[in-house]
Amino acid sequence: MIEATDHAIRTLLAILGALVLVWLRTDGMAVIARMGIVLASGAIGYVAGPEIALWLGTPERLTIVGVTVLGPLALETAAAALLWLKRDPAHLAEMLRLWRGGK
Repeated sequence: MIEATDHAIRTLLAILGALVLVWLRTDGMAVIARMGIVLASGAIGYVAGPEIALWLGTPERLTIVGVTVLGPLALETAAAALLWLKRDPAHLAEMLRLWRGGK
């Protein structure tokens, strides 16, 4: 039983450390936005981290930290790409046409 508790505490400490990194990385944003990003990052890392670690065959805690810290970066990149595509609808239509097989 002590072993399971020790594992849980170490995992939570890893998530807490990753959340501190996310908090520091979002400096300059409004506090409520920072809190939202930190909470979403922690939730994504906690839920998806073990599954991704199993899929990649990497250590669980290391993967949780990576997902927690890099998750917001991936979301920001995806949002920027979507905004870019929204500004150029002809390019978006061409991409969708090619994705469907060029028809």
